[in-house]
Amino acid sequence: MTDRVPSHASTRHNIPTETNSHQNATASRLIRTSLMLLLIALPCPALFAQNGGQGGNFPGGILVHPNGFLDQSLNTQPITSTQRKQLKQAAAKLLPEDLNTPSALRCLSLRQLEQALAAAGTTDHSALPPELQFPGGLTRIDFVMLTDSGDDLLIAGPAEGFAPIRGGRMVGTTSGRPVLCLQDLLIALQDTDILQRAGCSIDPDPERLASSQAWLANNSSPATLPVATARLEHMIRLLGNWHITTFGVPEDSRMALAMIEADYLMKRIAIGIEPTGVRGMKSSLALAKPGDNMMRRWWFAPNPQCLTHDGQHQIWNFQGPRWILRAQEEILDASGNLIDSPTAEGSSSEFAQLFNQHMDPLAEQFVAFADLQNTFDLLMTAAILRDCIARGTLSWTPTLMEDPDTCPTLHYPVPRESPSLLKTKNGRGGLLIGAFTGGVHLPAETLVQNAAVTSSPSTGRLPERPSSDAFPDGQWWRDPQLPAKSGQ
Repeated sequence: MTDRVPSHASTRHNIPTETNSHQNATASRLIRTSLMLLLIALPCPALFAQNGGQGGNFPGGILVHPNGFLDQSLNTQPITSTQRKQLKQAAAKLLPEDLNTPSALRCLSLRQLEQALAAAGTTDHSALPPELQFPGGLTRIDFVMLTDSGDDLLIAGPAEGFAPIRGGRMVGTTSGRPVLCLQDLLIALQDTDILQRAGCSIDPDPERLASSQAWLANNSSPATLPVATARLEHMIRLLGNWHITTFGVPEDSRMALAMIEADYLMKRIAIGIEPTGVRGMKSSLALAKPGDNMMRRWWFAPNPQCLTHDGQHQIWNFQGPRWILRAQEEILDASGNLIDSPTAEGSSSEFAQLFNQHMDPLAEQFVAFADLQNTFDLLMTAAILRDCIARGTLSWTPTLMEDPDTCPTLHYPVPRESPSLLKTKNGRGGLLIGAFTGGVHLPAETLVQNAAVTSSPSTGRLPERPSSDAFPDGQWWRDPQLPAKSGQ
């Protein structure tokens, strides 16, 4: 199975600029250098608009108008020390004291979590205790484990107190990482297609793209800067808005919007309008050279090395960055159809390599990337649960959490279109016009089936499988460090 998102179209034109002898030199400076312009269709970050229904505000970084158009932007800067102090003060009021204590490996029982949801006696998520809405304050999942009797599936990972930052997203008071969302777990368990593939894509309309390319072909004569700028503005009008689609994951879910937000942010970094503050990280715009193919697509794909198991499919370990960024340069035909370029990837590949090398610090700086990692963990957990049931090693089935009627999820406005953004750079060799597209693609079921065997995860030795009585009725999480197996 390929890990590519659906094909995305893009275009490039070189428009040299030169002296116009009939133009007054004092009124219009002769163009001796060219501009490099990157055209990217992306959503802009901000809060989701009020849905008017049960969803309310999306706790993240993008705003959707009632017509599905993305607009406005939020500050994406990392959390300051002052804000972290405010988070801890808020968490002290929001959570019981034991949940505010950081834990290196908090363990949650999915069976007991379901019982706790049933005992809450409400399907209104806003009425649930925060520790249920954001299960146990886990900031990621390191292990998924079967109990020794096979009647429960446990998840374990670092946890801490949490509180909302700007936009309403819940983050840990110590690490600043987002905590796992019950919404995402329910979506992962309830949707039958989501484990086959889940993701999003942002694409130009092929007909509009072909029209803009044809127009530029007839309007690419040498020009002064004002004329070239006017041509570009006209081309943008020809292109119009770009289409946003999701696949596998429900388009009105929190998980879908989190994927779109992370993809959007990655493109803002690529174009150079979102500084990262990460040493050694450069934008694709900074890496681009005269003559480069500006038809590029980047997409998030799963890191196949991040998931391993103990050989008996009883203890699963997640480690390292969950995602890697893939790159592909493309050629666009006259009809707006995409063809993979046979040439080397050049600076598009360089940007992907840099992004992957700095994935950990980028996830520390930008909550959206860490949130994307959390969606990976929960989708993979659901895939492991289905795999254990199919193997007959798990005797319990989450009947309540997988039923959308008894445990419904929230709904949010669906993004349909995004605007185009422009960025220029002085350079040599002509005016480059590029369309950068991409998305997110996760085939969770395939990754579980192909997971490798290991006994030495990077987070330490594999833990002992807990016994069935590790979580008595009414207790669905515990903090003591799970004992390690001897000799491993």
